[in-house]
Amino acid sequence: MSYDLLIAIRCHAYPEFVLDTIDTVVSFTNPRYTKLVIAIDNNNRKLGELLIRAVPNSVFVSPNTWGWGAGLYGLLSETVCWAASRWKFQHFMSIDYDTLFIGSGVDVAALEQITEPEFGLIGHYDSHNQHWATIYERDKVKLREKLGKIPQTYRPGEGVQGGCFVMTRSLLDVMASRGMFRAPFAVAKCFTQIADDHLIPLFCRMCNLEIVPYSKKFYIRWQLDDRPFDFIKRGIVAFHPTKIRPDRKDFRAVEINVRNHFRRLRGRELLR
Repeated sequence: MSYDLLIAIRCHAYPEFVLDTIDTVVSFTNPRYTKLVIAIDNNNRKLGELLIRAVPNSVFVSPNTWGWGAGLYGLLSETVCWAASRWKFQHFMSIDYDTLFIGSGVDVAALEQITEPEFGLIGHYDSHNQHWATIYERDKVKLREKLGKIPQTYRPGEGVQGGCFVMTRSLLDVMASRGMFRAPFAVAKCFTQIADDHLIPLFCRMCNLEIVPYSKKFYIRWQLDDRPFDFIKRGIVAFHPTKIRPDRKDFRAVEINVRNHFRRLRGRELLR
């Protein structure tokens, strides 16, 4: 099978929420052109076993334990290679379990932004995050030793929000040709603490490709900072996250409330 877009949901916990996110992806994308897969760290094998029954032939459980931050790039690298060995696909979208699709044609809305061959990465772009810029300055010598020259086009601290981003075929091809889905890139967690959604923009710059901000159809943020109940009226088709912050005591209640609003619209039984 050949697809225009492969969407990988990376999961860690909360099976009822993961299944809800899966339902939104299935509901608002076209299976003729878009393939859904699930990516799971080795330390979440029980979740993997559950999802294998729910989504047969579409679940990748890593043999490795990657963890958070830079480790997520290792899981992404494995997922890209695993998927490429099974299906042909043009572009690759990574989403978190707490990303929701809420409008028809999310796959089309993402793909319609890939208009030039020099576009490598599409996402909610931040040109400078001081936290990650500081970590880059601390780790830059080791990064150069392990990965090679850092291009002048790279802006320390730039990134795309990890809840939902697209790696284009241009980026995938150049990264594959340069071994960026293998060590030392895939094991970046061994020498840097820069998170995956800030490492990938660095790799995109190393491939001499551009980073393109999402259109207004995507509302992708680090934390829930707006009323999602108005998103459909505003033409938004996908958003992240469904919770406020994971360290808030009420995050589960908020997430259930948000998810149930959109479950009602899809005619699904409510979460409890």
